Amino acid sequence: MKRIITILLLIVSIFTSAQAFAQKNKHSEPIHLGAEINNNDDKKDGRNLSEHLIIPKGEWQLGMQISHVSLSSANSEYMLLLKNFDANGAITKIAPFFAYSYHDNRSIGLKLQYATASGNIEQGDLDFLSDDLNFHIEDISAGMTSYQSAIYHRSYIGLDNKGRIGLFGDVMLGYTSSKTNFIYNETTANAYAKSNQLKLSLHPGIVVFAMNNISTHVSMGIGGVSYNKTKYIKDGEVIGIREFSKANFKIDVLDISIGLSIHL
Repeated sequence: MKRIITILLLIVSIFTSAQAFAQKNKHSEPIHLGAEINNNDDKKDGRNLSEHLIIPKGEWQLGMQISHVSLSSANSEYMLLLKNFDANGAITKIAPFFAYSYHDNRSIGLKLQYATASGNIEQGDLDFLSDDLNFHIEDISAGMTSYQSAIYHRSYIGLDNKGRIGLFGDVMLGYTSSKTNFIYNETTANAYAKSNQLKLSLHPGIVVFAMNNISTHVSMGIGGVSYNKTKYIKDGEVIGIREFSKANFKIDVLDISIGLSIHL
């Protein structure tokens, strides 16, 4: 009980200090959301986009990102190599976050993410356009659970003179720990892979203020660079280790997030 009280007092102290720090760094002049903040006569003829104030200095943001993707074999008629294919899968991500705006239209934040994925193939016939290359698969399942903590820097560009709509870009450094199992027979029932990943990634998006202090946003991952280490474990013993690095930049439709933020 004493530990719980101590933790609560510590959280209250941190929040109070953060509020005092934010108030100290607030604008001394009235804030005009939507005001143009990149007036620079030297770059008047350059390829610059007018930047309006959408996130003022000293503002705190608390929010949540949620994404869910479902996959089904309902459209398997378009897959020429698969017949009698019955499969489904789903990916769900939940990520609370908070951020502080240290400069107009610039903020730094912390995000924690929990993700889970599952898939199952009841049956399927692989036909490689030859009678000698036909395969039948059935009762295959896979599951993944991961936990991520990440820090990110976000840059905004306000698009209107009311401070309602803007674009943003996140540069994120995150650490992810995950566990994956792939079961297709009895020998794989007690086998799984445990992975650790350190990744620097990019996430552009759009933000819209539905109310003065509440905004919604949509972001998409476009890749990054990462270091990965995976251990393969069976019956409690490590049977293999793989380490690798990669750089991959492309639009990732499985990394689309919808978020809601409260601005304080």
